[in-house]
Amino acid sequence: MANQSARGIHVLDKPFTCHVCGGAAFFQREVKLQTTGMTFFDLDWLNRSADGAVCASCGYVHLFAGDAHAWR
Repeated sequence: MANQSARGIHVLDKPFTCHVCGGAAFFQREVKLQTTGMTFFDLDWLNRSADGAVCASCGYVHLFAGDAHAWR
């Protein structure tokens, strides 16, 4: 996350905090959602992605697969 600045997230219009340490600053990262079938056929690149929020304080990764979150 060297070139990124940490940002806040709102989920359903409410401020989101880290479930581990309570931090409110996150780095954004794309995370592939792997499935057994696609991995078996070596087609992992076809899997969907989630929006990963990496806590700037403790490094815990939260995943968001829907549109309920917004970066601030």
